[in-house]
Amino acid sequence: MKFFWKRRTSGSRRHARLWAQQLKTIGLFGGGFVGVIALLLWAWLSGAILSAGSWIHDKTLTVTAAAGFTVDEILVMGRNRVPAEDLLARLNIETGAPMFDAAIAEGQRNIAESSWIDSVTVSRRLPGTIVVAIQERRPAALWQYQKKISLIDAKGHVLSHENLDAYNDLPLVVGEHAPENVMTLLGLLRAEPEIADMLAAAVRVGNRRWDLRLQNGLLIKLPEENVELALRKLALSHKNNNLLARDLKQIDLRIPEKLVVEPAPRAEDAMPI
Repeated sequence: MKFFWKRRTSGSRRHARLWAQQLKTIGLFGGGFVGVIALLLWAWLSGAILSAGSWIHDKTLTVTAAAGFTVDEILVMGRNRVPAEDLLARLNIETGAPMFDAAIAEGQRNIAESSWIDSVTVSRRLPGTIVVAIQERRPAALWQYQKKISLIDAKGHVLSHENLDAYNDLPLVVGEHAPENVMTLLGLLRAEPEIADMLAAAVRVGNRRWDLRLQNGLLIKLPEENVELALRKLALSHKNNNLLARDLKQIDLRIPEKLVVEPAPRAEDAMPI
């Protein structure tokens, strides 16, 4: 009877008590839910969950996904030439998947193995974004070796063997050891743009020096050392005497302080067929 009497208290007091009880329940539930998520996230990030078994792992993914931690967007920054489909295939993370089930480290390693990638960072941006920040290698030259042409960057990394038509304006370097020396060569040619504009190919001789073949067929033999001074001398001779436009077979710069010119053979001097 005592319990029944309390239920018969005035309407305002009864409603106030019911509201208070509901608010308390909501507060406990909401706070507990947030606390569970916070605890699970801490366990995940700290690595403690790894030792707790697959049940906790699955439970964490279920709870966090229900709370909105799913992969809603994959944001790629810095992509220019690397194929998007190749990048996403290497990342291997699909939208809609639980955010904390995304294999971030594995995806980053896979992307780093791409020939186009110089550096990459894959990270989570809560609640639902995977961020892929990449720095691509830049094409610098076409490399010909053993009848095969490849696209390389300034450090000699091979970027591609296919779809090279778009890079025909890049310099062509030839020879086994050309890639590891291309950065130095390109730097020297940038200092002498007139010679660079005439260049058809640069051939690495042994692993010692370069021969330059110009578009008009003229062969320029560069020395092993003091290449910068040799090119400067050649550029000045061309500026003053239009040397590189003359009917010449080759110019030899291998002898210090000298420029040896060999004229092209005259038509009447050619051997009969």
